[in-house]
Amino acid sequence: MKKLFIIFSVALLAGCSTPQERAVQNYCQAQAFEKIPKNLVNQQVYRSVRVGERVTGHRNSCRTEIKNRQDGKGGAIKSSETVCMDEPITQPEYQNQLVTEVVDLNQSTRQNYVRECAVDALSKNMFSHLR
Repeated sequence: MKKLFIIFSVALLAGCSTPQERAVQNYCQAQAFEKIPKNLVNQQVYRSVRVGERVTGHRNSCRTEIKNRQDGKGGAIKSSETVCMDEPITQPEYQNQLVTEVVDLNQSTRQNYVRECAVDALSKNMFSHLR
């Protein structure tokens, strides 16, 4: 039953939340950052990085232009001209590269703290006057 309550509370906080739930979330996040500060480190990881495009084929694309002109007697003459071109079909090309990212080693611990704090605060009806 308690697990169901936790899942329900987290779902409420994640979706459209009430003023009470937003206040609880803000309170718990502030508490979490006080107790579990950021621990930022540079970490090298392989990531897929876009390096360009390559042509995989061609597509024939045609367009027709209608031209209006006048003959020597002032009458209107309509003519059409169709122009076709081969347009390249491209696909993005990626390559794994070693990149440096800034990572917060305490982020998951802090998120767990916020979830537990929110469940506890809602069970104690904190900020219930904001409904």
